Amino acid sequence: MNRHVYQQPRTYQRYDEEHIIGYLNEEVLNNYQPAQQTEGEDVPEPWPTAYAYTGTETDGGTVMKCDNQSDYGDVANAIIRSRYSESQELAIQRHAINGDYAENAQEYEEYNTWCQYAVATAKRWVLG
Repeated sequence: MNRHVYQQPRTYQRYDEEHIIGYLNEEVLNNYQPAQQTEGEDVPEPWPTAYAYTGTETDGGTVMKCDNQSDYGDVANAIIRSRYSESQELAIQRHAINGDYAENAQEYEEYNTWCQYAVATAKRWVLG
């Protein structure tokens, strides 16, 4: 995973016809001090607020398959799929339905928390 810091918050944008690149796992950094790029360079001024993102791409973004980039449901599904495949999701749900929830409570809670994050993030990105 790669982490990148920006002065402005990032959301998502079209990557190609079938994908978006989204900036997930946002971390708000107060009084962020950028690193010197080269030795001998002046130390940069601190940023009052910075935003760090962690993703698969070098810029901290994550490329995700997304059928309809203007539909928050499709964007939420893309975010969910960035962490869970469809078969993993169905397995977690089957465990919960079949009463195995007690044995796999942490797995289900992590999955459910990620789904809630995906829906909230997609709504913020798409609906504003």
